[in-house]
Amino acid sequence: MSYVSENENGSSDNYDKERSSAIELFRLLFSSRRLDTFINLSKKPISVGDLVVVSADRGEDLGMVVAKYDPRDPVASINGHFVRKATPDDLQKDQQNREFEKKVLKFCMERVSTRSMDMKLTSCESQLDRRKLRIYFTADQRKDFRGLVRDLASKFHARIEMRQIGVRDDARQKDGMGLCGKRLCCASYLSHFRSITLKTAREQDLAPNPSKVSGVCGRLMCCLNYETDFYRKASKLYPQLGSRTRIGKREGKIIAVDIFRETVTIQLEDEEEKVMDIEKFHRRKKPLKKPLDQKE
Repeated sequence: MSYVSENENGSSDNYDKERSSAIELFRLLFSSRRLDTFINLSKKPISVGDLVVVSADRGEDLGMVVAKYDPRDPVASINGHFVRKATPDDLQKDQQNREFEKKVLKFCMERVSTRSMDMKLTSCESQLDRRKLRIYFTADQRKDFRGLVRDLASKFHARIEMRQIGVRDDARQKDGMGLCGKRLCCASYLSHFRSITLKTAREQDLAPNPSKVSGVCGRLMCCLNYETDFYRKASKLYPQLGSRTRIGKREGKIIAVDIFRETVTIQLEDEEEKVMDIEKFHRRKKPLKKPLDQKE
């Protein structure tokens, strides 16, 4: 029985000595979107996209290879070794585990309700051989779950790991659609989360309206980070709205900036509006004339 928070890592075998004889390291994606690194000590290389069986915590587990590394790469932790490519029997057992996980989660929900525990269950992940079950959940505080773990261990005769996760990981595991109409980035391809602040939204001239800039997890959308560098470069290249400028011999005010069409709109002193591409604007821009009372 064990309890693991989202910031704690379980112990893993030390494979440092075997690196010299290994042909590769590989990253494995499991059904819960958990990622772990393993070592291939066999003489047969595997490919990205392969479904493989690996040695797991006191047993075997199945996942998909999503990346490969050189054995000399400084990987922080190796969690086990390659056993075999998944056989039809392995795939059938893995499919059966999806139904088994629903059964475990239903029982867990019943025990949580009976014990009046303040927690929300996210998902269940069964090891291929069902020797270990991971229960993912969210909760405001860390509490004593030993009674719940005993209930689960007694019912399913397996090692139980209660893993507390954050709301972003909760959304990743549950999956869904974003405001854009596409599958959630965190569930489709993001391997880790980057910090996002309201400053990022303001740099893109987005109103800090929670309904507009928050994802299904309730936090700022991950995609706000995708174009941050673009907007930061644009803020240095384009003039500020309302600023004064001089084009040739005529002065005016910047009334519009379009960083996608790469244009600026200037309202000249005679009320004429002039649209210029940004390169031409910088070529023709002149320093503003100083007022007479500021001349030396």
